[in-house]
Amino acid sequence: MEPCVTKIALVTGANKGIGYAIVRNLALRYAQRSSDNPPLTIFLTARDPNRGQESLRKIKQELKSKQILKDENGNVDIKFLRMDLIDEQSIKDVKQILANENGLDILINNAAIASGIGEFDINVVRSTLATNFYGTLNLCNQLYPLIRPNGRLINISSSVGMLKTLSSPELQKEFSREDLDIDELIGLMKKFENDVENNQWIKEGWPSKAYSVSKVGLNAMTKIFARRADSEGKNILVHACCPGWVATDMGGPNAPRNIDQGAETPIYLALDENVVPETKNGEFWRNKQVVPW
Repeated sequence: MEPCVTKIALVTGANKGIGYAIVRNLALRYAQRSSDNPPLTIFLTARDPNRGQESLRKIKQELKSKQILKDENGNVDIKFLRMDLIDEQSIKDVKQILANENGLDILINNAAIASGIGEFDINVVRSTLATNFYGTLNLCNQLYPLIRPNGRLINISSSVGMLKTLSSPELQKEFSREDLDIDELIGLMKKFENDVENNQWIKEGWPSKAYSVSKVGLNAMTKIFARRADSEGKNILVHACCPGWVATDMGGPNAPRNIDQGAETPIYLALDENVVPETKNGEFWRNKQVVPW
């Protein structure tokens, strides 16, 4: 009999908000499946170790009565790892831990930052892209090779990152090219930075929202990694999704969705075995449905 290989999932930016809800609901939904499923270890990551450990304690307390965790003889274990998307060493440390686990099966990129309403200048652009685009890209470059066959890569994006946020048809065409590669995508993001620095961004067709452009870049990145996955033939599914307007620190208190509702589509993409595997790779999802980006 072959040994039972533990499945590994990692969720970034998971000490609060949507990331926290993704970890909690991933544990619940996985445990509700067939008892024949192999054990699952979920790595909850956060920048701040104190907040991360406190979130781990809290989530284990919330799930204790469900008797799904390893401590209660269940088949799900949750662990904390410190990781900051702009801290290269922290990413390398996580990579080594996952390598020691012989890879991972589910990578959910949730970590992101957003500036205050109305804040927009070159410093906001650089800091936003550093985390939301370059940090996520670096993490994908480091961890994607560790994703096992039949694994999944899910990028938490936003509807504000749809192509229509760009007023320039030329930019829309470039970002949506079927043969766009990572270097060319980086070139487009650098152009945005340069256009802002030179006070040319409106003329060139960019919005005055660094967060939106970072998510345009993330959606394009998703398609590039999906094409890579298809070419490698390991049946790795790569998708992006919008969780909707969710009541978080970023979304604000007036948002209509709670964090568990925000986690619905990411969890669906992580665990569904019927619709998602039959869908073209690299799509953009909202409310568990593919929508044009």
